[in-house]
Amino acid sequence: MKRIFLILISVFLLSGCAVGANPYTLNKNQTTLDLSNNRGVALFTLKIKNPGASRILLSSFTVREANQYKAYNTLGYFSIPLMGENYSASDDLYFCTAVMNRGIYRLDSFNGLTNSFFAVPYTLKADKIFDVYPNTINYMGRIEFGDLDTKIGLMPLKGIEDAYAQDVEKFKAIFPVLKDREIGKDSFY
Repeated sequence: MKRIFLILISVFLLSGCAVGANPYTLNKNQTTLDLSNNRGVALFTLKIKNPGASRILLSSFTVREANQYKAYNTLGYFSIPLMGENYSASDDLYFCTAVMNRGIYRLDSFNGLTNSFFAVPYTLKADKIFDVYPNTINYMGRIEFGDLDTKIGLMPLKGIEDAYAQDVEKFKAIFPVLKDREIGKDSFY
């Protein structure tokens, strides 16, 4: 009985440690950023208009590798969480970070809920490609979706805007690890 109890406590403690940090995102308590081994960072913002009582609560965005020279079954598929610190209610912006290995990636979609009580799933379809370059941090743009329509479960992309000056300043305020870093400019395609 003691062994089972110790094993359960060990599993609980170890799983708690693993959940605390995600290797594919930045967080506000992070003090160092390791970009060795061909890693880079893509930064972008997401704007959704939330008129009315319903509002979308995004939980993650999905990215997958789009390297045409890599075998299909070795391509990565990543569900990257969005935490509360990534959202700014004052301007309805989500601040998204993707710390990935060098390569070509497709931003597939954003996933969330439109009603926290009934938990109705909702998807914002992006379908945009971006590059991650080794040892660099690049701002990709601001992805905009139209007004939130809770009657449909899938909302298409409205457009992409270049808001480099505004967004990079806010990224540096939210994520102190970026404060003294040079942030380049790139774009989705």
